[in-house]
Amino acid sequence: MYLSQTEIKYLRSLKRKKFREIERKFLLEGWRPLRDALQSNYKIELVAVLSEASEKPEHRLVLMLARERGIEIKEIKDLQLKQISDAVHSQGVVALICQQENSFDINNLKTAQLVIACDRISDPGNLGTIIRTCDWFGADAVLLSEGCVSLFNDKVIRSTAGSVFHLNISENLDFESVLPNLKSESFKITATALNGKSINTYRLPDKVVLLLGNEAQGVNPKLIQQADAVVSIARHGKAESLNVGIACGIFLEHWRNRQ
Repeated sequence: MYLSQTEIKYLRSLKRKKFREIERKFLLEGWRPLRDALQSNYKIELVAVLSEASEKPEHRLVLMLARERGIEIKEIKDLQLKQISDAVHSQGVVALICQQENSFDINNLKTAQLVIACDRISDPGNLGTIIRTCDWFGADAVLLSEGCVSLFNDKVIRSTAGSVFHLNISENLDFESVLPNLKSESFKITATALNGKSINTYRLPDKVVLLLGNEAQGVNPKLIQQADAVVSIARHGKAESLNVGIACGIFLEHWRNRQ
């Protein structure tokens, strides 16, 4: 059974932030992210697939997993998919998924060691990269402040490459009240800034909250005042700044290799 024009119109509406927030749903593209979503506790309402894309053995396995979960699967025409998809090279599958709200609970982090706190990250690609990097390095949680781009922005979801389904992520948090709670659980708040101590000479603590700041403005000065340390990555060339997603990876590699 093919998607109806009414269904296509509905899926297209979710490309707009207003409707995503009203409906509390988002679109997911790609086979690997779909497999990750199917193995998570996210509720998936619909999978739409090009008939030719469902012929590969690895894709049939993903669709079999969807059927085992009782998820509706419909065919989609190429022209319809182009109306929905933003991908330059579509993989021929799209899923309709319900948003999941993870409330911040300090009790869930009592045994955690590595928490990443993002202060007003505005670029969707940067936030997606940070989430994917945190997944790679095994972060226990990712916290998003008020003013961050929405976790369920389509570009954020695409940039995470499925990592959004692996991590404990809370958003719309007031960091001025959240950080003291974390410090009460023996976390050391380590903020990032251009004028901070070099990570080459600073040993990141075993139980750390790494605080990353807005691309243009950096970490909020009020949050800097709560930090136990401010660290930076030494510049050896002429670039004015370092992409926040790349900086996140460097900091996390340094933390993992601490001695």
